Amino acid sequence: AAWKRLHAAARHDGVDLIALSGFRSIARQTELIRSHLRRGRRLDDLLRFVAAPGCSEHHTGRAIDIGGPGDTKLAESFARTPAFRWLRRRAARFGFRMSYPQNNHNGFGYEPWHWCWHRSAQR
Repeated sequence: AAWKRLHAAARHDGVDLIALSGFRSIARQTELIRSHLRRGRRLDDLLRFVAAPGCSEHHTGRAIDIGGPGDTKLAESFARTPAFRWLRRRAARFGFRMSYPQNNHNGFGYEPWHWCWHRSAQR
């Protein structure tokens, strides 16, 4: 419901937000990790950007990875889009915040696409 409100408000303002990833089970998170490892990614590097199974905000059903038209790759380039600029200005009004800004206290890599709902919207 929170995503629907956020999405509708963005659309009303002429911004198209695209939901790229939402709820993710522990089994799916495990498969993501294994897939990256099979492609030769080092675990210590990988865990800076992909949470260990059981530790992902996606498991809660409150996290969503967001893209915009022409920007659906979960990359830092999302931070240069109108969709991101809109989220920075308006997402908090709908209870969302970016979980992993630059230099975040969790030590996670910068993820401008990853937003998590934390509370009811402010009116």
